[in-house]
Amino acid sequence: MSDNKVVRYKRKPKAAVIIFALVLAYIICFVVMYSLKSKVQTYEVNIGSLTNNATFTAIAVRSEDVYNSEYAGNINYYQREGTRVKAGDTVYTVDETGRVSEILKNYTIGGENSLSSENLSEIKIALNNYKSDYDGSNFFELYDLKSDLNTTVLQSINDNIMSNLDSIVESTGSQNLFRTIGSKGNGIVVYSIDGYEGINEENIQNSDFDKSNYNRTNLNSGDIIVNNNPAYKLVTDESWYMLIKLTKDDIDDYGLSAKTSITIKFKKDSITTSCGFSIINKDGNYYGKLTLNKYMIRYVTDRFLDIEIVSSGKTGMKIPVSAITENEFYVIPKEYLTTGGNSNDIGVIVESYDSNNKLITSFKEVDIYKTTQDEIYVSKDDFTQGTSIIKTDAGSRYVIGSTKNLKGVYCVNTGYTVFNVVEIIDENNEYYIIKQNVSHGISVYDRIVLDAANFSPNEMIY
Repeated sequence: MSDNKVVRYKRKPKAAVIIFALVLAYIICFVVMYSLKSKVQTYEVNIGSLTNNATFTAIAVRSEDVYNSEYAGNINYYQREGTRVKAGDTVYTVDETGRVSEILKNYTIGGENSLSSENLSEIKIALNNYKSDYDGSNFFELYDLKSDLNTTVLQSINDNIMSNLDSIVESTGSQNLFRTIGSKGNGIVVYSIDGYEGINEENIQNSDFDKSNYNRTNLNSGDIIVNNNPAYKLVTDESWYMLIKLTKDDIDDYGLSAKTSITIKFKKDSITTSCGFSIINKDGNYYGKLTLNKYMIRYVTDRFLDIEIVSSGKTGMKIPVSAITENEFYVIPKEYLTTGGNSNDIGVIVESYDSNNKLITSFKEVDIYKTTQDEIYVSKDDFTQGTSIIKTDAGSRYVIGSTKNLKGVYCVNTGYTVFNVVEIIDENNEYYIIKQNVSHGISVYDRIVLDAANFSPNEMIY
């Protein structure tokens, strides 16, 4: 009986196992490579504009004359603040005894001195302005509001008081001690002083813009005035200007160095206007001078005004600054352009040698990326450096080789980087606004590489 011997044969790997192993290896390699590759950040192009508006605190500079009282006693005003007066118009009275002032304080005639609808409207506007502009750090403005309201109420009865003033004075026996003072000139009357009346572009300092040190003194009816103390102020010219404090960055960022006029908006009431503009360099400090010939009376009681410089921002495709790169192109004189013999295609006449080393010419269509007055830009992939082109009518020759750079972005709609030309029409520190419908440009909703510095043309990114 023979022994049964089992012979084991090595099995050959099945094809399916080999294929599976290869696929698995490929997947592993792909995953590793993908994880090690830097992620591509893209940006979707959209229409937009730049907001370059900048807000500054301005100091109002006007032609202001302060007039002191020649008498001491109780003072009462008879012109509404912010109104025009002529020389000789009664501005205020001084009661050296106090008798007439006491009667004036309590003066009423059967309700005739009640506030008119115009007075009530002015009070409402003053309260609304205070509410909208309220700043907890400037509590002194509350006292200014109180003074403004008091002035409105007191001056609302001035017409009746003036019509009966002579009889009131006569009844008190104060004819010789009651002084009526007329305006010293023509202008807008103001009942406050702040020490800034003499400030101008010659003596302005950075410290003048510190509102924490600002102090306005309101001159009120019923107060006791001392001889030679300020009684009222006249603003005598419709032309005025404002000064703003600037830095070198402000001048550069908002393109102010070349401007002679700008558009501004008063934050207080959203009035927008154009004004003359110039830059003052005083001891290394920069100030902007904004010249106006209107709205003086509107802001006659304001020394500090918050204004916004309104830029004329352009609208176009908005892209981040980091998406811009440059690419090199051949430049060809525009005069060498011609059309094909049997077509309207634009191109150049190229010189070359045939197989017999004979010089021949041929028409080559060109893909133009940009055209200037004298030159065209063509891709370096379309020509070999040293290629000669000619003008058939003049026999002149140009050797292609000179290059210039064009700004552009990398569009990645197809999965690899394609350089597209851009024309910048506006910019700030973060974004460019680029022109639409540019040859070899981009369109709205295209996806572009966000950080162009890390990529090159025709690079696979997906």
